Amino acid sequence: MEQQTKSEQVRSKRRRLSWVVNSILLIGFLGTIFYGLAVYAFGTEQARSDSEGRMLAQRPDPSVETILDGTYMEEFEASANDQVFERYMWIETQAWVQRNVLQQQMNNGVISIDEFLYAPDPVASDYSSLGVFFKELQKEMSEADIPSYFASAPSKPVYATRQGIFPDYIESADAENRGQLHARLEENEIPLIDLEETLGDQPGKDIYFKTDHHWRPEGAFMAYEQIMERLSEQFPDAPALSMEDMEIKSVDGPFYGSHAREISMPYVESPDQFTYLEPKDGFTTTVCRNGDDCGHSVLDTDVLKNSTKFTNYYNLFMGDNYAQSKITQNKKKNDYHLLVLKDSYANPMLGYLGESFGTVSALDVRYFDDYDVSIADYAKENEVDAVLFVHNDRIRGLGSMYQEGL
Repeated sequence: MEQQTKSEQVRSKRRRLSWVVNSILLIGFLGTIFYGLAVYAFGTEQARSDSEGRMLAQRPDPSVETILDGTYMEEFEASANDQVFERYMWIETQAWVQRNVLQQQMNNGVISIDEFLYAPDPVASDYSSLGVFFKELQKEMSEADIPSYFASAPSKPVYATRQGIFPDYIESADAENRGQLHARLEENEIPLIDLEETLGDQPGKDIYFKTDHHWRPEGAFMAYEQIMERLSEQFPDAPALSMEDMEIKSVDGPFYGSHAREISMPYVESPDQFTYLEPKDGFTTTVCRNGDDCGHSVLDTDVLKNSTKFTNYYNLFMGDNYAQSKITQNKKKNDYHLLVLKDSYANPMLGYLGESFGTVSALDVRYFDDYDVSIADYAKENEVDAVLFVHNDRIRGLGSMYQEGL
């Protein structure tokens, strides 16, 4: 009887403790919700998330039309997700649990291996839409007697695949996709400048940022040297920079790149040191953006004045991406006009090319919605001397954009 009484006392204590714990959890949960709702309703909205590198959705203004057609609720839901109370804290907490409790090496499609972050693509592609574009472009350029070249930079996942860095359980179709891209070029007789020949055996730390998907400017410069060696056959009077002409400069503070923003900080073992190259006597060019926005430098140093944790220092090169950019030498060394069709991998290289060619124009089809331009018409009307693609090999999504922009 006495033993039963003790057992009942123990159970009673446990019930009281359980009630206290559950009450604390409930109060904390409800408090967080109601405080979050109060902050959402009456607090100041954030315009941009530096950690994610994007603008955040704002609370919509209701109207009869938007309520009836459903767009108000769609916009409200988007803003509620983006303006959640302490959004960054929750994102980081979730990532910490995934990395340290659940032991998940990959998060949001990005994997952390020996301080480097990679985003392997498991989806195979035959680049058929780009093949159609290459055929149409080659026809247009051949009729205008304008030679075309494709400089193909190996992406970080391709480099990791070649070096055997990925564990066996990681699915990556990147190397096969690169081969398919090159096959489409060969089919349409567009000369390939395979930059993997120069970069493939270099240490990864010398070619790629640890926390970003881009190559380092040092890697871009090695690629520039290979490109100029090939283009010198067509343009013997175009001078080429050498590494002896350049000065390597460093940015104070850490650099957390695109992959760091995607995977969240608990997965980042160490930040990058952001560096850039500049001729010892300075760049000798001027940049115009989208036609009439002129007077810029190939190095937009304003970005260096922003020292937030997630400042995208890569925008130092050309000041970000634009539909159309034109680089002109202040005192032209030659009358060559090179047209570059590009993604953001080309941005650091454009400054180097600008020192070799009297005029360098760059078109980025990803931004053609902001600037009405036709690739073929631009090449013909501006009497360009050659077309040079500068892309990393992960461009399977650009086929339709290129076709529309031709």
